[in-house]
Amino acid sequence: MLMQPYKYNPNNHSGRFNKRITLWGPVVIQDEIGNEVESFEEIVTLWSMVKTTKGSEYFAAAQTNSVNTVRFVVRYSKSLEEIFNRETSKFEIEYKGIRYDVQGAPINDDELNKTYTIIAEGRL
Repeated sequence: MLMQPYKYNPNNHSGRFNKRITLWGPVVIQDEIGNEVESFEEIVTLWSMVKTTKGSEYFAAAQTNSVNTVRFVVRYSKSLEEIFNRETSKFEIEYKGIRYDVQGAPINDDELNKTYTIIAEGRL
């Protein structure tokens, strides 16, 4: 099989990353007297694909009091990898004015360093 690294891939087309999300998480800042204080702030704003749950994922989510489970797919970047590796605390995603609690660690899809999948549950 001939490798074609620059071949068009419709699943990774930039036009599909058309939803704006904001990643929130713990940030250590210094207060006015020099003490380090941890606060929960906006970390980064990203373009994302938003994928709803389907099939067995939907059935499993329906059994847990109709939780709104969503998959956010974002492009891989070295800075995101550093954030996800550095932070072991809880993240939140804000999308269309709704806060989503990130479930588990973001997944580097197929370990190809192309996209991350973030599974999150919306607050109703």
